Amino acid sequence: MSSTKTQKQNIGNAGEYYIASRLSSLNFVATITLGRAEKYDILTLSPNGRLSKISVKTKHLENINDFILSANDERGQAKDFYYVFVKLNEFKKEPDFWVIPSKIVCVLLKESHYKYMNILGKNDRKHKISNVRRLPIGLKGGDKLYYPKNWEIEMKKYYKNLEQLL
Repeated sequence: MSSTKTQKQNIGNAGEYYIASRLSSLNFVATITLGRAEKYDILTLSPNGRLSKISVKTKHLENINDFILSANDERGQAKDFYYVFVKLNEFKKEPDFWVIPSKIVCVLLKESHYKYMNILGKNDRKHKISNVRRLPIGLKGGDKLYYPKNWEIEMKKYYKNLEQLL
């Protein structure tokens, strides 16, 4: 296994353990699946007895504001399934994270990719078919064409909001 691959795996693990520790501090029972569940990284039981499944997406760098997902993430939404997007900020400061219900992520990815594929790219060329999907935390110039106008405002309600798992 190459060191780059190991590093990516370790970054992913760091995000999962960070979120599990935050949940544990709020009296959740949090179990990391260690790759044994295809789509879920953490299974939780809230103090109120509510079960939830979580997929954690982690970035290490402080200046990265989007997360890479796949076409598979357009499907599989459920009321007990959440995505948590973690920015470790190179461990220079407290990590940032957003807890977003899968019903929001799945629809947003599908709609934004549809818009992306139907708007011409550079030199007025069609975009190539790709399995890659992007979820921005903050919108930049071109992103504003594909995501809802209120996306940055919406993101604020998901920021460090573990309470929605209760």
